[in-house]
Amino acid sequence: MATHAPHSENQPHALLLACGNTFRGDDGVGWCICRAIEEQLQFDGLTVMKTRQLLPEHAQAVSAADVVVFVDCSSVAAAGTVSTIPIEPAATLPPVLTHHLEPAALLRLSADLYERIPARAIAITVGGESFDWTDRLSRRVKSAVPEAMEAVRTALLGIPELEPLLQGH
Repeated sequence: MATHAPHSENQPHALLLACGNTFRGDDGVGWCICRAIEEQLQFDGLTVMKTRQLLPEHAQAVSAADVVVFVDCSSVAAAGTVSTIPIEPAATLPPVLTHHLEPAALLRLSADLYERIPARAIAITVGGESFDWTDRLSRRVKSAVPEAMEAVRTALLGIPELEPLLQGH
């Protein structure tokens, strides 16, 4: 049975994991949000990773975090809609482990390989409008970025040592 990643009194650890393709319009919104968070929140306990897709290789970083926040674009939600979704480990891994995982499967892999999972895992998604070949976000998605950033800050508030840093922004 997997245990939750230990919460260190001295050094809480948060992982912000952005997914998407910055050359496919709104699919790059996760990277945009994470870049802005990186600029605003600079502390040793935050690791920001940007990737085109969730990979089995991310399981180690996930297992070491107290809280993990996945940030991505949704192709099914209404354009500009920000959603906060609690994530639990999947009951099982997919029958074929490829180089593309859902957050729940990544948590399961973390539990299976490292016998540890974060105390909290949350996905913050923004509904996309355009996935054309461009490096620009659509108007609706761009206007949702501040709300999504606030959702990320709220998701990170579960770590007491981070609260003074997050409340100041």
